[in-house]
Amino acid sequence: LLIIIMIFILFYILSYIPRFILVFFIDLFIYLRLYKITKSYKITKINLKIAFPELTLSNIELLSRRSIRESIMSGYETVYSWGRSFSDSNNLIFKIENNFLLKRNILSGQGLICVAIHNRSVDMLLTWINSQTPTVSLYKEIKNKYMETFVKNNREINNSVSVKTSISGVRTIYKALKDKKVICFAADQVPKRGLGEHIKFYNKMAYTTTLVQNLASKTNCPVIYLCMNSNINGFLSVSIKPCSDDIYDNSKHLQLVNKDIEKLINRRPIDYSWEYKRFKRSLPEEENLYSGI
Repeated sequence: LLIIIMIFILFYILSYIPRFILVFFIDLFIYLRLYKITKSYKITKINLKIAFPELTLSNIELLSRRSIRESIMSGYETVYSWGRSFSDSNNLIFKIENNFLLKRNILSGQGLICVAIHNRSVDMLLTWINSQTPTVSLYKEIKNKYMETFVKNNREINNSVSVKTSISGVRTIYKALKDKKVICFAADQVPKRGLGEHIKFYNKMAYTTTLVQNLASKTNCPVIYLCMNSNINGFLSVSIKPCSDDIYDNSKHLQLVNKDIEKLINRRPIDYSWEYKRFKRSLPEEENLYSGI
């Protein structure tokens, strides 16, 4: 317990670093080109070449540089959401786009599937959702047991529940949907072997979770997308988008989610976490896109 308290105190102190100081050091890091020696930059550049093959190398470089900058900023947003109350965290969000979609579906009491992507801070986004309604969410296990306990506790405000991404966790969120609860998870992570399918993502056959489609077809619960974005002035917003009824059509729904995720990313590509090895289990299987990184 003492270690958990110390972790909270650390994040609480870090959350008080003035934003302009943070921006100064991030821009210095970018100006000195130190980002070029990081694994994140190398992975980002590979992923952006796959996603936007029509861009010139100079534009890929520019997009990579700006993406790395925003990823560091989103790390600060995560620290802020961990070190402050949910009301303080929510105050950093300037605008909620289509909030009526979330409220209407919560009030309907039918159950709700909230699909997130890794735009900006997933923890800040989940904090905002949990402040609106209790949820049951999936999370990827953290190796450090103290950090895992701390993060799990943070994701369980307002009577919310957070479970590991596993067969047991999937059963838990399925039961929650059957009980007409709200569930949340990110649909753009590479699932464990045997738990996904190869589906086209930015014109490459990427190993992809089909959990959204399976849950929607089994429960007929409504589905919405949520993601965070920044703008040129640094303000944060939450975008909420409806999902097409094709999600319930077994002949159409397989490609739907990845296509929708692409649309969300393309609104402001620098906000997406391109440093994640999204294509590590793509086809052909013998191809190693991230060799040497």
